[in-house]
Amino acid sequence: MPTTDVSVLSEVARFLDEHRVDRAKKFAVAFSGGSDSLSLLIALSSLVAKDLLYPLYVNHRIRSTEELNSEIELNRVNCQKLGLPLTVLDLQQGQVTQTSLHRRCGIEEAARTLRYEALFEACANIGCAYLATAHNADDQMETVLTRVFQGSSIASIGGIEPLRSDFTHHTIVLRPVLLLSHRQLQVFVQQQGFFWSEDSTNKDDGYQRNAIRHTISPAIHAQFPQAYAALARLNLRAHEIAALLDRMTEQALGKVDFGSDAGMALESFHALEPAIRDNVLFKMYNHIEKSRGSRLRYASVQRVRNQLEVSTEQSRWIIHSGGTVVQLSQGYFSWSLEAVPYNFCISMGKDFSAKEIDLENGVVFSVVPGTVESDVRKLRIEAGLLVNPVLRSPLHGDKIELQGKTVLLSKLFSEWKIPAELQLCIPVLEDVHGIVAVFGDFLGGRDRLCNRYKTPLVGRVTNIYSVNKRNGSSEIQKR
Repeated sequence: MPTTDVSVLSEVARFLDEHRVDRAKKFAVAFSGGSDSLSLLIALSSLVAKDLLYPLYVNHRIRSTEELNSEIELNRVNCQKLGLPLTVLDLQQGQVTQTSLHRRCGIEEAARTLRYEALFEACANIGCAYLATAHNADDQMETVLTRVFQGSSIASIGGIEPLRSDFTHHTIVLRPVLLLSHRQLQVFVQQQGFFWSEDSTNKDDGYQRNAIRHTISPAIHAQFPQAYAALARLNLRAHEIAALLDRMTEQALGKVDFGSDAGMALESFHALEPAIRDNVLFKMYNHIEKSRGSRLRYASVQRVRNQLEVSTEQSRWIIHSGGTVVQLSQGYFSWSLEAVPYNFCISMGKDFSAKEIDLENGVVFSVVPGTVESDVRKLRIEAGLLVNPVLRSPLHGDKIELQGKTVLLSKLFSEWKIPAELQLCIPVLEDVHGIVAVFGDFLGGRDRLCNRYKTPLVGRVTNIYSVNKRNGSSEIQKR
């Protein structure tokens, strides 16, 4: 493996060339200030024009203020030496813990989820085509070991992908130093005359990755000196297998009935190659969940698969999992969303004149003609623009498209600190194109309008949409 500064630069350059990365486009760099991300930033600053590089630091607020301020100051100094501006993305105090509790996951996963949300939002605002992260060979080993002992799928055992893109975010994630070790990157930074910051949590073996890094990885290297190279080959072969399974899965999906739910004959499922059964089930789940964006645990897929594999044409059963229902009857199984009743759902009709709708509990929804003097905080929509609008309660998985991102309503409610028992009282305006607006101002939150209706309205006839408490009502009762 390379150890000199020239070799590190050569490896990053090789990566950019091999993956046909356009160096004329904007790059964001996930910059924690540690030796790994600093080495990546130094290398990219030599290979990409400086006015195209944007170091982004995410402050999770899970360490002491003193440590964080010292770290941020050193990061600014290092960026200044490279002629680059540092952008700090601040999370809210306690947001990581709240996310951990809400998603029922560990602090590590919650921090990672929020970190990528912040990074992708910043990339969208800046217009970055790429987001470079400093995942290295040590991270790869920790990831593979974790997935092996979690019983993950064969395809995922390949570990971290060198390049990742999806339809949710337009920014492509790059891992240019994935083949280099943590130690190599440290040496490179030292040779360049820089000092890096050390995250105190990296010493805490209460975090799973730290425990693997400090105890298991050294023992593996002692027995297998070529472990990094072996993992690189495993990554390549696993992704080749994953590509093959994806092609087989696409062919098998021809036997699935996709409608409002997803269904398949039990006989057709039994005829599938066992290696693609998980993939088919995930595709069926993703089809019905596409409007909500929820994730399904691998163990839940295994439960459904195991039940199907031992079933016969005479079997009948129902499995409820994560807001969905899987049922088998008369040799046919289907996967659908669990029915969730509306708290209220009111058609707005085709009459867009002024109106008031009493939502009970002292809450009134109003539509009035807009004027120049109207309260600028109220939501304005061009008159007649909505198609078959309805006013309804929020549902699990509801999302609204805001500028540069799509956000779960549940996340907005949490940020606004609206109690869970009041969230079903928050009106959601929707038309045939999706959610138009959400009204949280009357409960201490905010009114938000989806991005596609934020058009210049000067000189156009507009309506103003708002929600208020009638007669100063101070309590909203849970229905």
